[in-house]
Amino acid sequence: MKDFSSASGKTILFGEHAVVYGEPAIAIPLPQIRTTARLYDNHQEFRIISNKINLNKSYKELDLSSGIYRLLTFLKDYFSFHILPADTLEINSNIPIAAGLGSGAALSIAIIREFSRYYEKPISVEEINRIAFEIEKIYHGNPSGIDNTTISWEQPIIFSKSKGVTKLSSDLQALDFLVIDSGIYSKTIDVVSDVRSNIDKNMPFIKKIGIISNKSVQALISCNKNEIGELMNENQFLLGKIGVSCKELDEMIDFGRGLGALGAKLTGAGRGGNFLLLAKDHQHAIMLKSKYETQGLRVIL
Repeated sequence: MKDFSSASGKTILFGEHAVVYGEPAIAIPLPQIRTTARLYDNHQEFRIISNKINLNKSYKELDLSSGIYRLLTFLKDYFSFHILPADTLEINSNIPIAAGLGSGAALSIAIIREFSRYYEKPISVEEINRIAFEIEKIYHGNPSGIDNTTISWEQPIIFSKSKGVTKLSSDLQALDFLVIDSGIYSKTIDVVSDVRSNIDKNMPFIKKIGIISNKSVQALISCNKNEIGELMNENQFLLGKIGVSCKELDEMIDFGRGLGALGAKLTGAGRGGNFLLLAKDHQHAIMLKSKYETQGLRVIL
């Protein structure tokens, strides 16, 4: 039996940017990258340790406005502790931070799950999702709920502003996705602002992105690799049309297509950040990973 709890990363497969304007988006979990949380006795005071973010503090030393302090305070009250027990919460993660891969939501969900496991107080997935969403509001102000829902249920979802979240049944293990870091930094707020400033010109392309998201639902349910790949390529073409790709990113994506990737597109805000590839099978994914690493790029999974 595991002596820790964990939560996966996530990425947007279809519909970034368009979702802001009411179109649907598809998000998928990334179970290969995870945040883990482990509680154990220290007989002194409640402490939080995370080497990744150089954190080693007692609960009382945390910034009162931080998300982790707010979450721990919420869980203290939720599980009816007068004070937090004299335990250590150790956090580890291989999910890149601030990369659009759900690192914040994964942290919250891993901690909630570990409190439930360690203190033997069962909690439903629905409740985990609800609590994580409240913490997401601290990080993001007005979050969509995409990150916490995808990660809580660890299955694909379709999200739109009008309809909220709907879970999708898809055997993601049959689909070999790679997430690659372009090494290019861009500010999300700048990209989003540029799209909005040209919204009259961009809206026809945004509508088409929404159509692609809707088409992808059945393709994901049936795990139709070829159709998913084609839709990824169409989505990337339209993201280029609204100005959120860039020459360097296009070249990296074209490199993968030239090596036989079924689909390739940016994920997230664009003009850098991460991009996705869909390989033909596991062996093909290994080859693609090797080729990109030879180019000096970091393959996240």
